[in-house]
Amino acid sequence: MFGYVTINKMELKFKEYYSYKGFYCGLCKCLKKKYSNKARMTLNYDMTFLILLLSSLYEPENKTFRERCVVHPMKKQLFIQNEITEYAASMNIILSYYNMLDNWTDDRDYKSFAAMKALRGEFRKASAELSKKAAAIKECLDNISELEKSNTDDIDAVSNEFGHLMEEIILYKNDQWEKNLRKIGFYLGKFIYYLDAYEDMEKDEENSSYNPFNNLKSEDKKKYAEDLIMLNLSFLSQEIEKLPLVQDKGTIDNIIYSGVLNKLDKRRNANERPI
Repeated sequence: MFGYVTINKMELKFKEYYSYKGFYCGLCKCLKKKYSNKARMTLNYDMTFLILLLSSLYEPENKTFRERCVVHPMKKQLFIQNEITEYAASMNIILSYYNMLDNWTDDRDYKSFAAMKALRGEFRKASAELSKKAAAIKECLDNISELEKSNTDDIDAVSNEFGHLMEEIILYKNDQWEKNLRKIGFYLGKFIYYLDAYEDMEKDEENSSYNPFNNLKSEDKKKYAEDLIMLNLSFLSQEIEKLPLVQDKGTIDNIIYSGVLNKLDKRRNANERPI
């Protein structure tokens, strides 16, 4: 379920994109330094959003530097890191490992199985560092698995579990922002689960795989799914607006109001394309 919380690059200002890429590269560098070079293969944009959001809220001191890297050997790149980068790197490892496990369990994806085996040491280290959160995430994933195996038609029940999972990821500290961050995580998780299920409707129907939208009695299941996605996106944006965000607020807005909607529009266009 990675890849949904991304920017719409065409609508970002150059300065905003430069900063966003700096945090992304900073996360990549942190994965290598804190875990291993192979840990960088788990890098994804979803955790960059986590860094942006929490950095904007807590405003930790940033370490900014420029270096060349394997991907860009000819020109030095901007790297931005702070204490939240360290947290996001560990979360990135935990989530990537479980995502690979899910791919192996559901689809017998041997590439995911091989990658999962290769990252077992990194996963153990990250899980030991964030033991309570790792346990809570595993519990949510186990609950989702049980609900999916039961072929439940209760969309809220199964999406709520992914919402609770994202609560644990978004909640960086137990402080005055806990209630707000939990709500943001909850609605973001439900949104991701819905959009992932929406994208897989045809494939899951062909493969007789579980999909909550395919179990609906509604005549227009896709329209119902789209309305549900937009409703949760609305709830998510309302909660984000309650936070006193200044730093990188334009990029955060771009992700919520443009980046994720761009994903939905692409899927709609694919559905409407003539066969």
